[in-house]
Amino acid sequence: MSENGRMRLRSSVPQEEREAEKLKKQKEEEEFRNRPPIQFKGKKIYIRDFIECALACDNLIKLADEAADVLVLGFDVEWPFSFQTGPGKAALIQISPDLDTCYLIQISDLKKLPKGLSVLLAHPKVRITGVNIKNDIRKLSRDFAGFDVEKNIENCIDSGVLANQILPFQQRWSMERLVTFLLKMTISKDNKVRMSKWHVSPLSKEQLDYAATDAYASLVLYNELKKREAQEENDSV
Repeated sequence: MSENGRMRLRSSVPQEEREAEKLKKQKEEEEFRNRPPIQFKGKKIYIRDFIECALACDNLIKLADEAADVLVLGFDVEWPFSFQTGPGKAALIQISPDLDTCYLIQISDLKKLPKGLSVLLAHPKVRITGVNIKNDIRKLSRDFAGFDVEKNIENCIDSGVLANQILPFQQRWSMERLVTFLLKMTISKDNKVRMSKWHVSPLSKEQLDYAATDAYASLVLYNELKKREAQEENDSV
């Protein structure tokens, strides 16, 4: 096709239509910028030693034992990353048993994980949820000997997989995309925090806030997806 032909094709779209599309994109960008950030504002329980970690797991196991149905835990794992050396050892586990509490368990200095953690994550009444959650469990099993990956993976609920089962379309979901689509909010993925030194103790307030929000958001997303699933079931009756 000649250059003149290409110019005629490009100019075939009416000016009014091009302007309308431009305004639509500007409006969408403005709406996205004005969306509120999701933030965890509840109680953060920061744990840094083996005994406190074991006690926290025992407390959560007790919650699971007493649960009428299942106990769904918002879950996430952080580790340091370097472009030179790649991912470091798993350094922080975040667990939200409800929307008002988040356990932040720094495991970077532990040689092994408390048995109670494996018992908790494999508990028949426990489900752990998050985006790409199975990869977090596999990461823990690679970094800590004696961590039973298969039993724990059976209790995983991947929010991305769940979203593709419930929503009317499918895609490769990230935490950021799910928060944007389902909650009409934003979530911080600032590389300065996301790729920070999670293995260095104590963690900063910014790190703790970021980590707690990820586990909290995991639980919020699960609740929202289950709410939509229930609505669809009611509508079909």
